[in-house]
Amino acid sequence: MNRPELAAWLDRCVAWPLVCAFVFSIPWEKSLAVPGLGTATRLLGGPALVAAAGVVWLRRSHRRLNAGLVLAACFAAWTGLSCLWSVSRAATVDRALTFVQLVLMVWLIWETCRTSRRQRQLLAAYVAGSAAASILTLLRYAQGLETYYRRYAAPGFDPNDLGLTVALSVPPALYLAARGGAFMRWFCRFSAALAVAAVLLSASRTALIVTFCAFSYTALAWRGLDRAQRWWNLILFGFLLCGVLYLAPPFSRQRLTTLPPPEAGGMLHNRKQIWKAGVRALLSRPLLGVGAGAFPEAVEPELGIPARPGHRYVAHNAYLSVLVECGLAGFGLFALWLGVLAAYVWMLRPAERSLWAVTLACWAVGVLTLSWEHRKVGWLFAALVMTEWARCFRRREIQE
Repeated sequence: MNRPELAAWLDRCVAWPLVCAFVFSIPWEKSLAVPGLGTATRLLGGPALVAAAGVVWLRRSHRRLNAGLVLAACFAAWTGLSCLWSVSRAATVDRALTFVQLVLMVWLIWETCRTSRRQRQLLAAYVAGSAAASILTLLRYAQGLETYYRRYAAPGFDPNDLGLTVALSVPPALYLAARGGAFMRWFCRFSAALAVAAVLLSASRTALIVTFCAFSYTALAWRGLDRAQRWWNLILFGFLLCGVLYLAPPFSRQRLTTLPPPEAGGMLHNRKQIWKAGVRALLSRPLLGVGAGAFPEAVEPELGIPARPGHRYVAHNAYLSVLVECGLAGFGLFALWLGVLAAYVWMLRPAERSLWAVTLACWAVGVLTLSWEHRKVGWLFAALVMTEWARCFRRREIQE
């Protein structure tokens, strides 16, 4: 077997299956952790990266980088540089290493996902992983295992994180249901229904809003859908409405359809106080920030130590978190990166533009109340936007 044949075999039989398994594990990664080794994503991501690097070495070439990937690497480098002025060097080193790993994940997908078939396979892997997380949530509900008071999530997950994770699988599921064979159509419809059920059991208001936004894909893609898929999308949306009003457990319905009383701190609870403390920390270091991952240490002098043991203050807003930790300079890189991704989406074909416009909009809404700038899901979608853009504008790189 010569070098090109060995590279093709390694890519087809080792690297790509590992990448698909890695993406499949992302939505439920916290539910399976091996002591001393870490989560399933870590166990799969490392070998996948090594295998992809082996393919590049055997081919003696790599895929030409794009502006989005370069900006992501620049942002990760800035977080590492913030160690020099961080208020918590240990936290910044840890967060910078996380961003380096995320950039490597983006490169891994950029390097290996070059065809429309592989693009759909990764979307299906994420949808399947979200279905698994939803099933784990339903099982915990059936067993009466609450994560918080009458709120449910897959093992290891916070209900808000779990809700957003599965809610973001709805647009890809609706997209694939309109394009796959019979099995794929029914599987994606069932997965979308599972995601809706998991969101209702999580009782997360943010996830519910994101799920409603996710169904806007139906309106954008209406002309490209056949009659059966239009009806199924409307049925799934009706299931969401009925779940909120009638089908969900009483506590979930009450929480999702009402706002907390003023004495409970309003809809955002004590987050306003955290945001105010974060803004004051930003004003003390507006250009450079307090250091990546150092938000808790920056606001503790004003807010004190959290009352709940083992908990730390987080920004509960990805944009504020990046702004406070990385300063105006780092936030500028982050915003520019998001702008490039938005430009890529605008240049896609109509069907894919509808999918990624809705998906990224859902992510942008969801992270308004969650510090998700370092979570894999958003970076996975960024990588898939890049590969979809390349299929349209770098056709010579496509290997069918």
